[in-house]
Amino acid sequence: MNNYLIVQKGEKIFENWFITSILYASYNCVLLIPVLISIKELIKKPKNIKYISIIVSGIVIILLITVFLFLINVDIDIKQLQMPAVYAISQIWPGIKKIYGGIILISIFTTAISLGIGFLKNITDNKRTFNVVSGLMCITSVLFSGIGFASLVNLMYPILGILGLIQIIQICFK
Repeated sequence: MNNYLIVQKGEKIFENWFITSILYASYNCVLLIPVLISIKELIKKPKNIKYISIIVSGIVIILLITVFLFLINVDIDIKQLQMPAVYAISQIWPGIKKIYGGIILISIFTTAISLGIGFLKNITDNKRTFNVVSGLMCITSVLFSGIGFASLVNLMYPILGILGLIQIIQICFK
């Protein structure tokens, strides 16, 4: 992604990398908080939370280093690619491109399902509202699917980033 979030007719909005990084982090908090709230019932002991945090952090760091090493070995400016990791894999190991694409697709589905269920559990209190809100989510996802991945990302990051900042501020004051 470039050093800005939205491009509308060549106009750059949020050109500052610092604002972009804050919006990106707060966007991820919007998606993460419902998941964390829904799993709080599963993990009761603080000792388990500590171990899970350490293990997950280690795995994420290893994966980030791996992706970084792939990306520094490509021969093109990755800012111009929508999915630079797929391009990097296809250049380094062409045979694995389809497997990696499948992994990304599965990751998108599992993330969408877990975030959707976490969101639904946190805003609905009975089966009827759960069904209504989940139906609305399905309808809106079909409507938004025609926008395209890059346009959807450019639209949603700043909106959800600002909502995430509001959510983080509310959590800090409570």
